[in-house]
Parts: sequence; structure tokens; C-alpha cells
Amino acid sequence: MKALIVYCSDYNKNTEKIARIFAEKVDCDLINIRNVNEVNIENYNLIGFGSGVYRESLSPKIIRLVDKLNLKGKNVFVFSTSGVGIKFYNNSLIKQLESKGAINKGSFACKGSFIARDFTSKKIFDIMSKLSQGHPNDKDIKKAERFISDVVDSL
Repeated sequence: MKALIVYCSDYNKNTEKIARIFAEKVDCDLINIRNVNEVNIENYNLIGFGSGVYRESLSPKIIRLVDKLNLKGKNVFVFSTSGVGIKFYNNSLIKQLESKGAINKGSFACKGSFIARDFTSKKIFDIMSKLSQGHPNDKDIKKAERFISDVVDSL
């Protein structure tokens, strides 16, 4: 099996930490699309797409990249990091991947640390940022390792 993880990790490198955990477990190629516009996926059996959550959405760069790819019959998974760490943010990308003929093998999300004042002055986000500090932590990493093992076992 040949695997690839394509991710966008701009803010705090939280998503990159998770991508690297996956890569260590699966021995796959990693591409941070921050400065890349095209990715060749032809020779890969499994492709992971990851992003931090920015203003309630995954990175527009990952969405635009997926739009250009021929994913028919490709095994894929989606992962994200955010202040709250919920899978909900992955749903739109999963729908996009499936509409392109990809086979979704799973979705993973965990908290990623952030500083609220970098984005907003609303007090509720101060509380959320305090709760997210130190993430992804050891517990998140163990969950990520279990997730990627389950994805590989499902192939």
C-alpha cells in the first residue's frame, strides 16, 4: 500500500502534528499544501486530507485542491484540528470527496491550541482557547494512532 497525506497547517502547526503521527504509523508521504498548487495522487492507494479549522471552515486551499483532483475509486480519509475538536467541520470536505467518487474510510478531529485574541475579541473564545491549550496532547495522539490503524485495517 502506498499512502499520501495532504494537509494545510498554517496557524499553530496543530494539524501538521497529527499528519506526522499518521505518517509515522503508516510510513507515507506528506505534503503541506501551503506553497503547493498541484499534487500527483495517481500512485497512491490511500490519501488523507487534513486542515486546521479557520473561521469555522477547513482551509480554502484544501477545498480548491480537492476540486482539481480525480478521486474516483480512491480510498480517502479526512482529519482536522480546531479549538473544539469536533468532526462536524470535516463533513463538507467528506461530501466533496464522495461527490468526486472517493471512498471515505473515516474522519478524525481533535483539539488544537490557539490564542483567541489572534482571531477575535469575543470573550467566549477566550474560554475556548484556554481549554484548548496543550492540544494536541498525549490523549489526542493516542486517538490519532488508533484512528489511522483502523483506517489501514479497513483496506
